[in-house]
Amino acid sequence: MPAKKRCFASAALKKGFIEMKKGNHVFYRYQNSKGQIEDRVHTKVSHGGNGDLSDSLLAKMAIQMKFDKKEDLMKYIECTFTLEMYRDLVQSKLQST
Repeated sequence: MPAKKRCFASAALKKGFIEMKKGNHVFYRYQNSKGQIEDRVHTKVSHGGNGDLSDSLLAKMAIQMKFDKKEDLMKYIECTFTLEMYRDLVQSKLQST
């Protein structure tokens, strides 16, 4: 199921990401609870298009954001996956690599 870019952006900015615009893309970089940027957790979205994020793009974004599956990213966008849950997930993923 596609998601709206604006819904993703709103969730990302509320849940640990900062937005950086460059050219035709918007980059989202993860900022941990100490305010440090984690280089290994990021994604990007194009300015163009119809405002929807396709299923295939969401699957790629889920991997970049360290989710186990696209469905978890959808929960993140829908706000049933909280900031605390996401911080715990990222911390565990970064410690295991």
